[in-house]
Amino acid sequence: MVNRSTEVRHLHALCVLAQELHFGRAAQRLNMTQPALSQLIRDLEGKLGFRLVERTTRRVLLTGPGRSFLAEAEAILLHLDRAIETSRAEAGQAANSIRIGAILPTSFEFLPSVLASFRRRYPKAEIHIESRESPQLVTAVETGALHVALLRPPKNAGTLSVETLRREPFVAAMRTDHPLARTELLHLDDLKKECIIRIARGDLRDAFDEIDQQLEGAGLDLNQSRSADTTLTALALVCAGDGISLVPAWAATLPWKDVCFRRVEDLSACIDLAVAWEATNLPPIAQHFIDVARRTALLS
Repeated sequence: MVNRSTEVRHLHALCVLAQELHFGRAAQRLNMTQPALSQLIRDLEGKLGFRLVERTTRRVLLTGPGRSFLAEAEAILLHLDRAIETSRAEAGQAANSIRIGAILPTSFEFLPSVLASFRRRYPKAEIHIESRESPQLVTAVETGALHVALLRPPKNAGTLSVETLRREPFVAAMRTDHPLARTELLHLDDLKKECIIRIARGDLRDAFDEIDQQLEGAGLDLNQSRSADTTLTALALVCAGDGISLVPAWAATLPWKDVCFRRVEDLSACIDLAVAWEATNLPPIAQHFIDVARRTALLS
C-alpha cells in the first residue's frame, strides 16, 4: 500500500521537475531552494520505495517507474483542480485564479494588451503566467497545469481546442549600416547577394520551410546561408554583421542596438499565433481570457 503521508506538494514538485528537467529552474518555479526541492523528491522516493529521477551533473531524467508515476500524479492533480473549481461553482464562488502559459514573443506586445483588457473584467483575479516553448505549453494544458496558453499551433492538438488568433508576417533584419537599410521596402530579389541567416526550429519547421521555398523560388542560393536555432540568436548574428535574417515581426518591437527591420514586399510567409485550452470543465475566468484574446487579435 502507498504511504498515506504522500502529500499534494510532493506530486506538484515532481510534475514541475518533470517539465523543467532541471532542479534549479524547478525550484525557482516552486518558490523554494534547490536543496529543499531535492529533499522533497527524496522524501517522495522514500515513501514510494523506488527512484523517480536519475540525477547527473548535467541533466535530470525520469526513470521508467518515474514516468509511470508521473502520469498518475498529473491525473490526480488535474482531478483535484477540477474538484475544487466545480465545488466553488456549486457554492456560488467563481474561481478567481487563472494559470496562463505563453511563448516569449507574446510578452512584448500581445499578452500585455490582452491582460490589460482582462483586468477590467477581473480586477482582483490571481493571474499566474508561465513562459515556455510551445510543445511544453501543450503538455501543461493537457495535464491541467495551465488553463490556457498562447502558442504556435501544434501539428497534433490531441484533446486540446486550438484556435488561430492571427498570422504574423516576417520582416528582414539587418544592421543599420547595411546598404539595404536605406531602402524602406525590399523585394526578395534584393537579397540575392546577401548571406541569409536562417532560423532552424524543429517545432516550427512548416513556417521556416515556407520561407526557404520562397527564397529558393526567387533564385537565392541557400547553400551560402547560416543557421540559428532561435530568433534571438539570429538577431545576435545580425548585430555581429554576419548577414540578414528573416524574422517574425514581433522582433521589430524590441529596441535592438544597430539593427533595423524592413518589410519584404513579395515575402508572403507567415507564422501563426494560437490560443489552446482543454474544453472539459473550463472555468468561466479562462473562457473570458480566451474571448479577450480573440478581440485583441482582431484589433491588432
